[in-house]
Amino acid sequence: MKESVPIFVYGSLLKGFWNYEHYILPYEHRNVPAQIKGELYHLPPGYPGLLAGTNDIRGEIVYFSPQTYEKALAGLDELEDFYGTGDARNEYERIILPARLLDAIEKEERVYVYRYVDELYIKQSGIRLKDGDWRKYMQERQAE
Repeated sequence: MKESVPIFVYGSLLKGFWNYEHYILPYEHRNVPAQIKGELYHLPPGYPGLLAGTNDIRGEIVYFSPQTYEKALAGLDELEDFYGTGDARNEYERIILPARLLDAIEKEERVYVYRYVDELYIKQSGIRLKDGDWRKYMQERQAE
C-alpha cells in the first residue's frame, strides 16, 4: 500500500461544492481547515487553478481512511486530469507541499496538492484571486 499523503483541496472539492459530493463524501474522511502558499485563479469553465507563489491559499486538508485512500486518490487524479508525473496530458500535476493547519498553532503537514500546468493560459484567461479564497469568491459571485 502507498503512503497515505493527505490531500489539500481549495476549490470545487471543498465541503459544500459539487465535486465534494462525488469525489470525497462517498469515502470515509475528515476535513481540517488549512492553507498553503501559491497563486490562485478562477478559470472560465468555473473552477480554480493554482500556480506556485507566496500568497496564502485557504482550503481544507482531507484525510481519507486507509481503507479508501487509494480508490479516492484515483478518482481525484481522474477529475484533475492527472495521468502521472510529467505526463504531457496533465491539466494538473499532483505535488507535495507543506500546509499549515488553521486549527493548530505552528503545525504543518505534508500534503498532495493539484497545481495547474498551463501557466500562460491561466494568467491570460483566469481571474486572479488575491485573497486566495475560492469559496469566498464563489459566495460573492452568487450574491451578485
